[in-house]
Amino acid sequence: MSARAESAEDLDLHFQTLASLRSGAARAPVLVVDDRSPAEHAQVLELACQELGCTYVTHDEGQGRSAGLNVGLTVSLEQGMDACFVAAGLVLESPGWLERLQARVRAGDVAVAGGAVVQPDALIRQAGYFFSAFRRNWSARLRRVPQELLQVSEPLRCPVSSELQLVRHDWIKRIGAFNEDLSGALASLDYCLRVYAAGGDCVFEPTVWARALDARDGEPENESAEARRLRELHAGVNFSRWTPEVV
Repeated sequence: MSARAESAEDLDLHFQTLASLRSGAARAPVLVVDDRSPAEHAQVLELACQELGCTYVTHDEGQGRSAGLNVGLTVSLEQGMDACFVAAGLVLESPGWLERLQARVRAGDVAVAGGAVVQPDALIRQAGYFFSAFRRNWSARLRRVPQELLQVSEPLRCPVSSELQLVRHDWIKRIGAFNEDLSGALASLDYCLRVYAAGGDCVFEPTVWARALDARDGEPENESAEARRLRELHAGVNFSRWTPEVV
């Protein structure tokens, strides 16, 4: 988990996520990478990690969530483990969520599996991403759709969010690190597109979802400088395979 607590409210979000991880994946080692939290909050977060049996580290090289994810990728590669990312402020409420993601990446060339994030109002924030042929940009799947739709959804091959994502160990070395010049959904899209370019697959698993404690928009920032950078990095790629059919 990449962490940055700038207030007491932020700390509470981090604590709830850590408690959720410990209860839902008790045997999994949990690594918290602190992205320069103010000293007073960093100290409290480190103490909470010690009490919950989580490993706490700070990183001074790089900045932002993508840099924190890369610390996790490096540790997972060195330890021979899959890497699973969970964003601060999420509570895992789907039973067996980690085992379901691991089972999904054990099939064929599936390198990355991800779950959905549900907003506090029970509407979906994102369930992976699709490419809009009409707007010519990326959008969050099932955005602002009731959570109940996940119960009738099937696994889908599509880019998935690093808010809740598992990367198979043997693909970490092949794909490398997250692009630290990109952030949020755009960094996730870049990583998944690189997986596809290397012959791998990314799958959205609808039985895995997390409840967000804060309300945010799940849409990629398509008008930003980072979005232009993403388009440049993948210029010439045909995105039609991730465009829903019109029926």
